[in-house]
Amino acid sequence: MNFQKDFDELLNEILTDYRNQFPEADTSQGSLIFIRSACLASAVWGLYHYQEWISKQIFPDSADTEALEHHVWVRGLSRTYNETDSSLLARLLEYIRRPPAGGNQYDYVKWAKAIDNVAAAYCYPLAQGLGTVDVVVVANEANTDSEVPSSHTTLTGTVTSTGELKLIDTAATFVTSEAQKGDRVTNTSAGTEAKIVSVDSETQLTLDTDIFTQAGEAYEIPSLVTEVKDYIDDQRPVTASVVRVLGPEILSQAVTMTVTGDGADKTQIAADIDAYMEGLIPGQTLYTSQLTAIAIQSGADNATVTTPAADVSCTDYQMIRPGAIDVS
Repeated sequence: MNFQKDFDELLNEILTDYRNQFPEADTSQGSLIFIRSACLASAVWGLYHYQEWISKQIFPDSADTEALEHHVWVRGLSRTYNETDSSLLARLLEYIRRPPAGGNQYDYVKWAKAIDNVAAAYCYPLAQGLGTVDVVVVANEANTDSEVPSSHTTLTGTVTSTGELKLIDTAATFVTSEAQKGDRVTNTSAGTEAKIVSVDSETQLTLDTDIFTQAGEAYEIPSLVTEVKDYIDDQRPVTASVVRVLGPEILSQAVTMTVTGDGADKTQIAADIDAYMEGLIPGQTLYTSQLTAIAIQSGADNATVTTPAADVSCTDYQMIRPGAIDVS
């Protein structure tokens, strides 16, 4: 809907009405009729803009942040940790277009993406046979510093000393047990929560909220995979006998390419190849022809890919990411 009319258009319409009704009246600039018409045009202009604003809030894809969050809340959804408006809108539109349907494959993706720090999820029905489901989740790298989610079972322990914004446990092995930035930490003694900002050492974490005030307080740190699994188990139909939640296995792939052409921007070609490979999803094949096409789009006359020697395929549980990119 478009309710836009500018001030001059509205003023001209009002003055035209006056002229049509009172041909002899003075409607020149500065006249009483002109001043009253300008005031009316200004008020009507405001109403038109307010109508336009209202019309945008009615629909989630044009709504402001506050109205978008209300659309989300009405449907029982919520914004995840550091989630952008565009990501929240995408989840809402997916919910509207594919509403919950008793546990089909799209529901598992919705359930997984409802958890903080899940950037993407992929569902594989019957992966292990009748009644089984596998879900591969990709972590939000901006929040976790890794696309591979933490996959340990829930870590438990008690703090042995305190520090500002710290979890300190001399009996812990946070590094080797895969505690990850972005994981949720619960002070089970006080019922408070925080997020891991950094893993400082095997015995110390930095948190975004100061939730430990004395030694001896107990804590839990569920992995991202565990959080997704627990949430899905609470939502899924009981007929799904086995549900696995997994992080993707990263396959690092180097690219070596020789290009010709005076207009070839080798730096840009390397950057574009890196961006293309960073966008591959679990199970997606890396095509050498696509690498050649990227080079040509960036000004190369021709391109020869020596590494990889052929297309690189992977399983649904693997995800190709760029290694060394050499364009000469």
